[in-house]
Amino acid sequence: MRGGRACRLLHPFSILLVPFYNDEVEFKDFLRTCTKEDGTPLSERSIDHYESGLRVASEDMLRQGVISKPLMDMNLFELDVAIEIIRRDPFFEAKDKRGKRMYRNALKHYRLYVYSLVGGQDAAKDEERKIILDSSLQQTEREAIVQARIGQGIYREKLLRKYNNRCIITGINLSEILIASHIKPWAASSNKERISLENGLLLSATYDRLFDQGLMSFENDGKILLSSIVTKDNAEKLRLGTSSKYDIKYDPGMKDYLDYHRNIIFIR
Repeated sequence: MRGGRACRLLHPFSILLVPFYNDEVEFKDFLRTCTKEDGTPLSERSIDHYESGLRVASEDMLRQGVISKPLMDMNLFELDVAIEIIRRDPFFEAKDKRGKRMYRNALKHYRLYVYSLVGGQDAAKDEERKIILDSSLQQTEREAIVQARIGQGIYREKLLRKYNNRCIITGINLSEILIASHIKPWAASSNKERISLENGLLLSATYDRLFDQGLMSFENDGKILLSSIVTKDNAEKLRLGTSSKYDIKYDPGMKDYLDYHRNIIFIR
């Protein structure tokens, strides 16, 4: 796969992924750029486990007929859809439990890797076309679902009202940098979930990127969760502490979405 980027974080208001300048970046190379909370790199043992875990999960799910092509051949949109299906598979769940969640963690890291690559938009566009042509939906519904993918339309308007036009973390009210973030990815969501107010947070661009990549999440009470990939030094620059709490305006309708993000997207 081409156009890869490393996962070390820079200044909090810069791009979050540093581009590699070599032509090819493999998953294993990407993992070698990832760090623990103290700034030390992942061990070669962990890297080997994640690489083999991804390969085994892909082979298992192909053999079980859960997916139709290898995970390594998928773009981000396809991968989010596949992960949503895989996580519900009894065979995968049992094996992942025996492996102490190694396979799930491998998928999370691989998703971060794919996120950092160029691609994924064409498949999303195909999904949009299917929605636009779906005669079972009203035109206004079709438009709302498609616009929600990029955080626009009714979905954005609802979130702006819910959060008083302010970023949950910074309080910034500059609308140009506020993002209507999906908690459960748009690709993995049903049409109803794609425009659900409970499936959204309002974040300024840097924190939206952290959240979307799985480098940050929230407890139901608004307590921040930071991935071990975010070093202490970078957490300080981002002005994020592990004891920090924010008003996410939680209601029970958000529970399943937040559970999904913590369990399926967030990299501990």
